[in-house]
Order: sequence, then C-alpha cells, then structure tokens
Amino acid sequence: MTNPYDATGAERAIFSMTNVDDIRAVLVRYARKHLGADVADVMFRAGRVDAVWAVRLTDDRAVLIKAHRRPVDLTERRATVAAQRTLADAGFPAPRPIADTMEFDGLVLTTETLVVTGSAGDARVPAVRRALARGLAVHVAILGERPEIVASAGLGPAWCRYQEGPWPPAHDPFFDFRETPPELEWLDAYAGEAASRLQHGDQRPRRAGHADWYAGNARFVGADLVGTFDWDLVAGPEPHIAGFSAAAYTDGGSGVQDLPSPDNVRDFLRDYDEARALPFTGAQQEQAAAATAWTLAYNARCQASFLDGDPEPGTALALLTEHADEYLDLRW
Repeated sequence: MTNPYDATGAERAIFSMTNVDDIRAVLVRYARKHLGADVADVMFRAGRVDAVWAVRLTDDRAVLIKAHRRPVDLTERRATVAAQRTLADAGFPAPRPIADTMEFDGLVLTTETLVVTGSAGDARVPAVRRALARGLAVHVAILGERPEIVASAGLGPAWCRYQEGPWPPAHDPFFDFRETPPELEWLDAYAGEAASRLQHGDQRPRRAGHADWYAGNARFVGADLVGTFDWDLVAGPEPHIAGFSAAAYTDGGSGVQDLPSPDNVRDFLRDYDEARALPFTGAQQEQAAAATAWTLAYNARCQASFLDGDPEPGTALALLTEHADEYLDLRW
C-alpha cells in the first residue's frame, strides 16, 4: 500500500523531496506570497509528468497548483496562461489563471481555478463527440484572433512534435525510445511517412489550440461542455491541431487506452468541419489524417517501451497494426 506521506515519482523528480509534508510547506509559502491566502486543505494530488495539487485556500477558493517538470519554456507556458485567460474572458469553459507562471524556490509553478463542475463524458456518444469537436474548433477560432498568443505558443508536447521525429524525446522518462524492437521497425517507417507529409504540407495560417484535447480532459453536463483542464498549447496549421485531437479524443483518461477507430476519427473530423466557417479542403484533410497517424504512431511507440505480449484492443499499437494505411489515407 502506498504511504500517503510519500511523494509520487513526479513529485520526487520535480520537488527533489520524498515527504509530502515538505512539499506542502513549499506550496504554503508560495500561496501566502503569491495567492494571498494559506492552504486550508489538500483536496487531491495528481500528475505523472507535472505535479498537480488541488487545494482549498483559507479564503475558500479552490485552486489547482501545477509544478512543471523542467526543462520548461517560460514563453510557451505564459502563452498558455494568456490563452486560458482569453478563453475564460470569452465565456469558454477554460480554467481561469490565478497566478502567472513563475519561478519560486527553484520550481516553475502555475495556479488556476479548479474545475469542479460537470462529470466525465463518453466521447463515443455522438452528442458528446460533437461537443468536443465543436469546443476544439471554437477555441482555435478565438485564439486565432490573438496573433501574439499564436506566435508565442510552441510545437506542443512530444506527441505533437513530428518535426523531431521519429522520434522526439519522450514526454515522460518512463518511456525508452533508444531502440525500437525489431518486430516494430515498421512503426518507425510509418511515423516517418506521416511526419514527411506534415512537414511538406501547407504550414499557413498558423493557429493555436489545446495540445491534449480528449474526453479525459473535459467535463460535461449532459452533452454540454462545461469544463476543460490540463492546458498546454500547440501552434501549427489548423488541420494538424484537429488531427492531433482526433487521434485520442475517445480516451477517458483512466490509464487504459481507448483510442478511436478510423471511422471514429472520420466522425470527429466531420464534426469539426461542421463547426468551422469553412470545411477543410482535400489537401487539409490529408494533413489532418497525417497528424492523426503521427500521434497514434507516437502513442504506439510509447506502448512498445513496455509491451509484453500482444497489444490490448483499443490501444494505439493494436489499432495501427490493423488499420495503419486507413488512418494515413483517411478522408471524410
């Protein structure tokens, strides 16, 4: 049984501490200095890449404090904070930043309002899927009106970085990308083809969007999108942003992959098209498909780092083994 006083692996890596009380003491000092209140209660702790603490402050605010794993590009992090503030001001269900990203006691910390409304949704339900697709299209359009945010946003997390693949450095040191198992070398070639198509596609105009837009990072009341979280931005052509999301939108964030079939991807991208002012052209559909294929390939490569036996149904590796060409050449 895990001792609640022991730090998690992410917390140890980020805080260089093993005891939760010591970490809490750091966050108490941060809250007193930059949030204007003390920590009354720790509601939950989470995070595998970053360390996330949900706390209730003594002034009764519920906030989320994120300690980011280094290296951190502060310009990109501040672009994400500016994006969340812009979206919240526009009435979009993004958590409002409470404090800008800052360095404190050798840490990089961000604080935002805690999402407490709604519940998890099943993106295989058409109405929920449409709400996710529409939410992505809407916030990409809003942020498109803020060129300074788009210009400051970066290439996104590793699963978006086709420019560095295959393969970019993994988003989590848990995954070992040093050598692909011989029986999966086809995955290297597949990711290379997807990356080549993306690199040779039209790169303009650039847009910015949530880099990990999937059901597990959203909350719903019925089929209405009422909350989103875990914001990191990716900047690039809009079809790429849509394709990155299409590759994973069905996943509920439970730890067991539940990724979309080619037909599921088509449905999501068709919904996305319907939410835009203009549908994607044939060339843009090709780019969205390549982005979907790239992201699935990245997830499959992560899976290959610890694979023991046949891949489980619904995982990236299982889906690509059966449908690789269909994802890459998908149109709708």
